[in-house]
Amino acid sequence: MGPEALLFLALSAIGPAQGRAGIPEEAAEIVASHRGFKPDVLNLRRGDTVRIALSTSDVEHCFAVDALRIEKRIVPGRKTFVELTPDRAGSFPFYCCLEPGSEALRGSLVVSE
Repeated sequence: MGPEALLFLALSAIGPAQGRAGIPEEAAEIVASHRGFKPDVLNLRRGDTVRIALSTSDVEHCFAVDALRIEKRIVPGRKTFVELTPDRAGSFPFYCCLEPGSEALRGSLVVSE
């Protein structure tokens, strides 16, 4: 068996929904704009690893979740990825740290058991 076949078999064993180290290849999408985050609520399960693809439809924004120690810049023209595995249930607010007073630029990560 050649090296290409071995690589194919190794990647097939990972499965279609998982990438390296158990990180999902598919991503939940959140788009930021002056009108707010879409969606503004993201439902997660405790212990499940999620990959979030962040993008902006207008200018530079930020995605911050203080309780989970996350802060990522979102720049026009490319996606920014955040990978996380929530270790506790609850509702964790997120916001744009570039416009912290904007009520439109707020949302929640809701983690269930």
